[in-house]
Amino acid sequence: MKVGFTGTQRGMTEKQLSVIRTLLPHDGGSQFHIGLCIGADIQAATIAREEGFWIVGHPPINQRKMGVFKCDALCLPEEYLVRNRHIVQETEMLLATPKESEETLRSGTWSTIRYARTLKRSILIILPDGCLRAEYRKPRASVI
Repeated sequence: MKVGFTGTQRGMTEKQLSVIRTLLPHDGGSQFHIGLCIGADIQAATIAREEGFWIVGHPPINQRKMGVFKCDALCLPEEYLVRNRHIVQETEMLLATPKESEETLRSGTWSTIRYARTLKRSILIILPDGCLRAEYRKPRASVI
């Protein structure tokens, strides 16, 4: 499975970290796509690496807020919003840890969640208090 991740540059709360740890264990062979930003991206990638995920980094062009993590594969740097869309496009499911409990317009994390909805991806949103919101999207059947 290919899992995309988006989260706050401020880092996850202890409750979000706890939920991530329970969601990520698997038997290996899966990909974990991150934006390589400071905070939640690096925290989640560290946990995913411990669980045996293949880590794919999507770095930003502006490296001012780029975190340090040794990825298994690295994509070309892109603008933040373009990079976030590519993470969603290249994965089947999005795991999100926003800093707000309610959807916000001026947030890269929530923008990525909205884009994942348009592509009908399954989304797991872990709120700051640790509550989990699951949005499962089924792709539309093609009409021939």
